[in-house]
Formats: sequence, C-alpha cells, structure tokens
Amino acid sequence: MEVAYKQTLEELVDGCLDKNRTAQKRLYERYFGQFMGVCMRYASCRDDAMVMLNNAFMKIFTTIRNFNPAGGNFEGWMYRIVVNTAIDQLRSEARHQHTDMEKAVYKEESYDVIAGMEAEEIIALVNQLTPAYRAVFNLFVVEGYTHVEIAEMLGINEGTSKSNLFKARMKLQEMIRLRNEIKVEAYAK
Repeated sequence: MEVAYKQTLEELVDGCLDKNRTAQKRLYERYFGQFMGVCMRYASCRDDAMVMLNNAFMKIFTTIRNFNPAGGNFEGWMYRIVVNTAIDQLRSEARHQHTDMEKAVYKEESYDVIAGMEAEEIIALVNQLTPAYRAVFNLFVVEGYTHVEIAEMLGINEGTSKSNLFKARMKLQEMIRLRNEIKVEAYAK
C-alpha cells in the first residue's frame, strides 16, 4: 500500500521531470478543480472541458522540461498551457465557424446587464454562446486580454474580436431579457 504524504510543488515538478506517474497523478489531482473551472469557461459541456483539461495536462507533462523558473511561477505556466489548449481545441473544432463578422460595427456598452446575477447563472448563459463568441467573451471579460492579444491567440483580426464580444454581449442581454420575462409571467399566474 502506498503511503500518501503531502508533497511540495517543487517535489511534484521534480517527479514529473523524472516521468514519475505518481507525481503526475498528484499534480493532476492538485490542480484538477482549478483548471477544470478554466476549461468549463471555454467548453460547451463538461465532456468537452474534460478533453481540454486532459489535453492540457498531456502538454504540461510532455513539455515540463521547457519550464523556466526565471520566467515566472509554475502555476502560471500551467495556467497559460490550459488556456492555450482550450483555445486550440475551439479553433480546431468544425463547429467553430467564422462569418463576416469583420464587417460588423462594434459599439461600447454603457450598461452591463449581467452585473447583479449569480456566477452560476452567468456561466450557464455564457456556455450557451457559440464557441467563437464564448472564447472571445471569456478571454476579454474573464481573463482580461486585449482585443489585439485575443486576435493573435485565435488567429482572427482585432475587428472580429471586438465584433464577437459585442455580439456575445447582445446575445447574453437577449437571454437575460427572456429569462426575466419568464420570471415575470410565472409571478403573474
């Protein structure tokens, strides 16, 4: 029987560098919840998020020798791999269709309609967006990237990023409006 003990992150990384399966398993278990949450923001369902997460950990384990401690902390390095893996998966999916959004006009919203909602409600609504809208919305609103950075990451132009964000917000506003109408009708009965 294996004795379970707390390992430091440094010990886990050293074990992963030696391709120790136990260290890999413990690293995966330690960060599963945190990184599954990241993947859920990009995936349309839990199964897709699991695929993203597993692909990300495969990249982490196969490229761990490339981690440079002088360049930042290990958790930040892993986080970046998880986000990039999620984006790569979205990019490669057939349902990730590009339209003529480059021609759409971007308008800045002066009122954030999702401001008083519960996080679970917002996540559920965001997950209903198309993969392109969901990716840009998450990268801009949640992750804090600029449109220039998003365009580079997704292989689109800056105008498309702005357009996708605008359309994602409009779609979210419409879903919220419909949800509120249903609540009002339920109270009226």
